[in-house]
Amino acid sequence: MTEIHLELLLGMQVHDTNDRPVGRLEEIKAAADGEDFVVVEYHLGALGLFERLSATTIGHTILRPFGFKERPSGHIVPWDKLDLTDLYHLKLSCSVAELKTRTL
Repeated sequence: MTEIHLELLLGMQVHDTNDRPVGRLEEIKAAADGEDFVVVEYHLGALGLFERLSATTIGHTILRPFGFKERPSGHIVPWDKLDLTDLYHLKLSCSVAELKTRTL
């Protein structure tokens, strides 16, 4: 089993298969697996940041007065669709179109 200090990846830019930026890694979801925890999915973009700050319920309300009319969004990356081979250059192993997109 490979161990990675995931906290060091937070805020890093994730690129698509064509090396275009998709969003920053802002949240990592894990689930219990016996005595261990395993990564289930990664959340990219503003939505992931709000989740990390536990502010999803008030995020849009706070941002609207500052001119943000659209709800913050982000991508959900399944655990096996993020290539962690190069920890300094994170890449998707699928197209962006294959990812779920969520809004606040």
